[in-house]
Amino acid sequence: MAERTVLVLGGGVGGVVVANVLRRELAPEDRVVLIERARHHTFGPSLLWLMSGSRKTEQVQRDLGPLARRGIEVRQGAVQEIDPERRRVVVDGETLTGDAVVVSLGAALAPERVPGLPEAGGNFYTVQGAQEVRDRVSSLSGGRVAVVVADVPFKCPAAPYEAAMLLEHVLRRRRVRDRTTVSVYAAEPAPMGVAGLAVSQGIVAFLRELGIEYFPNYRLAEVDVAARRLRFQNGEVAEFDVLAVVPPHEAPPVVRRSPLAGPDGWVPIDPVTCETRFPNVFAIGDVTVVPLKLGKPFPFS
Repeated sequence: MAERTVLVLGGGVGGVVVANVLRRELAPEDRVVLIERARHHTFGPSLLWLMSGSRKTEQVQRDLGPLARRGIEVRQGAVQEIDPERRRVVVDGETLTGDAVVVSLGAALAPERVPGLPEAGGNFYTVQGAQEVRDRVSSLSGGRVAVVVADVPFKCPAAPYEAAMLLEHVLRRRRVRDRTTVSVYAAEPAPMGVAGLAVSQGIVAFLRELGIEYFPNYRLAEVDVAARRLRFQNGEVAEFDVLAVVPPHEAPPVVRRSPLAGPDGWVPIDPVTCETRFPNVFAIGDVTVVPLKLGKPFPFS
């Protein structure tokens, strides 16, 4: 049998898992090529623990190089173009062709969509942002901590509520909780709406028990960094001393430019096979859109 090649685009959780599974399932002569622009895999779920000081940076990242010992070819570079009809991708100017392609490029953060947000920093979806929140909370002697979901959709619907609870715990551990307010301002109408009403109500009850203020339907319009002030699209204003934010999300530009993209930029897939409308081209994870019966997309909030 002739050698076959599978191109896996993206070295996040989905891409690494798929590459490992394919390597086990395919014939030894078949190639599995993992393409990732960063040298390291960052385990996103642990960024909240980095933010709260329970993990160090080296504990949430791993070098992708050792995957080569398992027979996975790791190609470091940025995906610049995707041609799903021919199953071709351009990586740093070089064209690669596969017998199958798996797109696992995730969701891109777009803080620039909110004036002042890039300068404010302090998100918990990147290593740098999580470190910023950690450092600011660790030096806080009292004041206002604002956990903000800037816009929807966003990945990991539980993340902002877990973040608020973890930060509340850090403040109690540091014995400054009684001098600090913790508030959640969310662009969505209820926490984790994809999980249903009972879960939403349960999370609101948890927040209330911890004395965390919750403000739904607060879509962020602007951050005034100098004044430490948030302005929301509903006209409300809030002040902060520490900001922990979920930035706006969007499909990666390379995906939005490709024929894979649906009307909203995300990749529509078959919910069972993860295949796109192009044969032998699949997409998984946060770059995809799968409508649920309750009218919300999965896995986004």
